[in-house]
This record gives sequence, C-alpha cells and structure tokens, in this order.
Amino acid sequence: MPKLYLIIAGIPSEIESEFTTSLIKSVKDREVHLLALQKLGFLQNYTKEYARTLYDRFTIRLKERECGDRENLLRHANVVLLYLDRQDESETVLTELFGIETLMLPLVASGVAQRPIVTRNQRNRLVNQLVKKALGAMRHARHLLSVIVEEVTNRDNKTCLLLPPRTFGRSVQQIVDQVQKAGRNKSDAKQLRADIERIARHLPKHKGGYFEGRGGIVFQTPAKASSRHGLAPTWGAGDHNATCVIRGRLRFGAPFDPKFHYDCQIPRFGKRDFPSCHETAGILGARGYVNVAPNDNARKKK
Repeated sequence: MPKLYLIIAGIPSEIESEFTTSLIKSVKDREVHLLALQKLGFLQNYTKEYARTLYDRFTIRLKERECGDRENLLRHANVVLLYLDRQDESETVLTELFGIETLMLPLVASGVAQRPIVTRNQRNRLVNQLVKKALGAMRHARHLLSVIVEEVTNRDNKTCLLLPPRTFGRSVQQIVDQVQKAGRNKSDAKQLRADIERIARHLPKHKGGYFEGRGGIVFQTPAKASSRHGLAPTWGAGDHNATCVIRGRLRFGAPFDPKFHYDCQIPRFGKRDFPSCHETAGILGARGYVNVAPNDNARKKK
C-alpha cells in the first residue's frame, strides 16, 4: 500500500494541539503520515493567503520526505487534503491551489465555525468528533484513490483525468469538480468510475477517439508499449516551481508516469500559444506537434 500523506486545513486554533496528538495516536496504519497542518481561528474563513501558506508548508515537508530521482520522485505517494468545512464556501481557494494534485475531502462538524469553544468538555467533544471524521475520511479516500490510481496508471492513455488544465481548456474544470464532488458527497468507487466515464464520453473528440481541446488542439496519447519521453521536472530544475514538480507527478492524489505526455497536433491555420506549466505565455506553435505533459509543461517536438 502506498504512503498516504495528509494535509489538514482549518482546525480551530483552540484545539489544534489536542487534535493532532489524538489523530496521530488513532492512526494505526504506519503508512499514513501527517505532512502539513495549519490551524484557523473561529469565525475566520479560508483566504488565498491562508491557502498559499499551507501550500508552501506542504511543499517544504514534501521535499524533506520525497527527494528521489526523476523516475522515483513521489512514485509511491498518495496525497489527501482534509479540510474543516467552514460552511461558507471559502474552501474554493483551497481547491484552486490543491484541487489538481490532491484528493480533497471535507470534515463536517455541525456548527463548529459559528460557536466558540470555552470549556474543556467542549474541546474534548470537538476533538473526538473531528478525529472520528478524519479517520472516516481517510478510509473513504482510499476507496476513491483505488479508482483514480487505476485511471492514471493502467488507463493513462485513455483517461480524461490526466488532461493538462491550462492547455486543454475550461472543460478540465468539470473533471476537477466531479472528482472533488466525490469526496464531498461520499461517492463510492463505483459511482466515481461511472462519473469519470460519463465526462470522458461527452468531451469533444477527434478522429481516432483522441480528446480535442481549445482551439482544435488534438491530444494524442502514446500507446502503452511505445516510447515515452516526457520530462517531469525535479526540485530546483530550471525555472520550474514546486507546483510544476508536484503536478508533474500527482493527479488527484495519485502518482502517474512522469514520462507520460500528449502529442498535441497544432491546428494547421493560426498560431497557438501554449501556456506551459509556470508561465503566462509559453511556446508558440504554428504547425506540427508539441509534447505537453499533464502539468502543462510544453516542449516543441523535434
């Protein structure tokens, strides 16, 4: 079983220490590791600054644990983000940063964001409730990850889950929404598989069954047995940032082949501006092909 890395967001400041201690004691699986946790005060909501700070903390801890070579970096890791539902929809800032590379699941505790914690009994009850919710969410995550792993490994040349979001276009957002909805709604593995297949059927296709993205760009996938020459970046590689590295290896919490790429057919007429993974404007392609990885890293094909 792969390592399960946990990121936890939104635990009230008043119980953060007790919650962390209790959760660590309650987790029996040695392959579960609490990677990053960031507390949040009562009556506060998630902000972009909060999300960015949590992402930076997550990156630092990930680098400490995952320093393998290009082939093995994050190869045996699953990453799950558990967030306390503040019941104000402010978690969308978390989805914007973490929604592609992690599997997100809410911890729902009735009224927790609306009332203060005053007594020791109140703190203990809330800690016990949230630890129970977290353990249940981890079990649910494992079930959903079994489907995602199957899609991004054994079906990587057919699935829609690996489409590069910036290059393919806005349609990828419905994929992100559906996977994260499965976490919120406690969908079982069978339902998630059916939802993924349904979305894939309705995405635009080119002849040969390849997905067709914005501007008519065709995303042709290499056969399983063919040569793959994608170049997922490693820590500190060139101009790449941490997000480039992580999204070059993880999709919805599951690792995929870092060599996987799409052979993108560029429309014959009209130049295409490929955004790449960390730039606002990348490779201009007027004809031929461009290799694009799931993290949007684009390279001209020689």
